[in-house]
Amino acid sequence: MSYTVIARKWRPQNFEDVVGQKTITQTLQNAIRSKRVAHAFIFSGARGVGKTTTARILARALNCHRGPTAEPCGECVSCIEIAAGNSLDVQEVDAASNRGIDDIRELRDNIKYRPARDRFKIFIIDEVHMLTNEAFNALLKTLEEPPEHVKFIMATTEPHKVPATILSRCQHFEFKMIPYQQILDRLRLIAESEGIQISDYALRLICSASEGSMRDAQSALDQVLAFSGKEVRDEDVRALLGVIAEDLLNTVVDAVIERNRGVLLDQVHEVAAHGHDLRVFCRKLLEHFRHLVVIKAAGFRAETIPVTSSQAGTLQRQVGNFSEIDLLRIYDLLCRAESELRWHPQPLFHLEVTLLKILQLPHLKEIEKLLAGTGSPSPAAQTSPSRSASEDDPAPQTASVYRGFEPVEPARQPLEPDTSIDVDPQLRSLLEAVHQQRPSLSACLDKAQLEKHPGRLVIRFGEKQRFHKHLLEESANLEFLQTQCRSFFGASCTIQVEIQAPAEGVAPAAKTHRALKDPRVQLLTEAFPGKISIEDLEER
Repeated sequence: MSYTVIARKWRPQNFEDVVGQKTITQTLQNAIRSKRVAHAFIFSGARGVGKTTTARILARALNCHRGPTAEPCGECVSCIEIAAGNSLDVQEVDAASNRGIDDIRELRDNIKYRPARDRFKIFIIDEVHMLTNEAFNALLKTLEEPPEHVKFIMATTEPHKVPATILSRCQHFEFKMIPYQQILDRLRLIAESEGIQISDYALRLICSASEGSMRDAQSALDQVLAFSGKEVRDEDVRALLGVIAEDLLNTVVDAVIERNRGVLLDQVHEVAAHGHDLRVFCRKLLEHFRHLVVIKAAGFRAETIPVTSSQAGTLQRQVGNFSEIDLLRIYDLLCRAESELRWHPQPLFHLEVTLLKILQLPHLKEIEKLLAGTGSPSPAAQTSPSRSASEDDPAPQTASVYRGFEPVEPARQPLEPDTSIDVDPQLRSLLEAVHQQRPSLSACLDKAQLEKHPGRLVIRFGEKQRFHKHLLEESANLEFLQTQCRSFFGASCTIQVEIQAPAEGVAPAAKTHRALKDPRVQLLTEAFPGKISIEDLEER
């Protein structure tokens, strides 16, 4: 009893049925309507995205008895024979097995004969990148000036291996990976038409495993049907495709959040015990954290995060436990681990250590937000010290000790910033506004000391910062700064720019007091409690 697999049974028969390649199919249809069909094409793209299928549809459109037409009838002898792959005038050549110069010479000799019945003699060369250099050279002249009755359609998954001399003689169409939702819609249509009882969750698992290939998705569905029949259970799909269960991934991520090393390692061993490929598990973790990154950056969007409603709720719960920079660093660690697992002599050990490294990552805040004052300064922005202060250590504890994302109380109370120094909040707001609107001017002010007096703002540069002084004194910069001063100080304010004379014999205490009056230093001391080491600005 013969059986036609789903990928062949549901192969598109016209341009409208091709999924995910609207730009290409519309271009080809318009070329046929306007009689501007090229003599040679190269279709490139990943496996299973419609290259060979589109080539056959184009051949039918050109040789249809009602054409050339953008909508081949599918009923004439030419359309039927081309669809079945036994047309005399449409020859499909597998370049992987017919890659030598003798094969191309035979093809070239065959070109000079006119079609047996149809309008064009069409050659579809699959995996054209497999041809040898000599074979490509033998094809060059024919591609440049073929007879009027000949068309070439070449398909490849690796266009970079095709010589530029060949590419320049063809119209090149790049087929895209098929969007997840379009594959899902197609599988739903197939399931309904074939009377298959399968959940939306199982279809989504199949789509995820296909990685943008329609043929892979249809082949996977065929495989599932062979195992389960027409009543498909979710557990059967997971077992057959080797899919990592969402519950297991959620448990791993929750263990990261809760700093639970035991649960984390148990889950990894469970993955290994069930025979799952550790690289596949690592990829699924990458996908999970990718979803968290997208939610953190732009909120949940169904079109960019293809998960079930229950999993969407889990992701939104988990994302609140991470900052964006945390998620990016975790993703980077997993990405490197996935690449290294392929060659590592002990992949299980390597994955275990990678996950333990993730537990040790300190929770970071963006320093730009701290300096701009947009978030509440917290010692959480500081990385873990290599050791805790011992009881006989005379140096005070200056940073919180971290184990993973949650801070642990330090052994000693950190130093508090000097609250006796009053930093003008208006001056601080002025600097923040300049930083946001004129970063280059803000960088210039970073080199200076600022003092606010009634009706006057003194900007004092060191002897070696004359360039920055001249830059600040440009009319556009002074005018902008003057506008900001009026906005924040509420009255006209004279801006005085000067060079600080070398201060010899200034007491260290005076230098410290002067430095700590600077609002930028004050912001840092609030964010990072500890000792302040003073150096002469003029020496920087």
